Amino acid sequence: MIQTVLLVILSVLSTAFAFLFYIQRKKNIQIIAQTVEFFMLQESQKEQMKTDKEKANEDFLKFVSDSRDWAYQYIEEVQSGLKLFIDEVGPQVEYYDKYGSAVDGMIAPHDFALKKISGAYKELKKLLPNDYGRIDT
Repeated sequence: MIQTVLLVILSVLSTAFAFLFYIQRKKNIQIIAQTVEFFMLQESQKEQMKTDKEKANEDFLKFVSDSRDWAYQYIEEVQSGLKLFIDEVGPQVEYYDKYGSAVDGMIAPHDFALKKISGAYKELKKLLPNDYGRIDT
């Protein structure tokens, strides 16, 4: 009789332990799956951050390149505008500088303005390189 009771108690305890073992195993599998998922997500975020950094670097390099192109284009336009102005106005200013006013003995009303224009013309001319417009061969 005692053996039967002990056998029943042992069977119930074995079944309970088996059930607890099964539940704990399921929990462990879930924890392992969550841990793996966490590490995979973390790696994915690192790759995404790296991709974002690379994209930011590419965007910055594109900005620098575009800015350089715009600057060269602007410089070229300004220099060509200055060259056109010098070619158009230069002969008249140089004539005025060489011969002065057309009226002898009198100060023409436009003399003061032409002196200012001549000075500004010379300052503008300094902004262009000496060899602007020449083709090197």
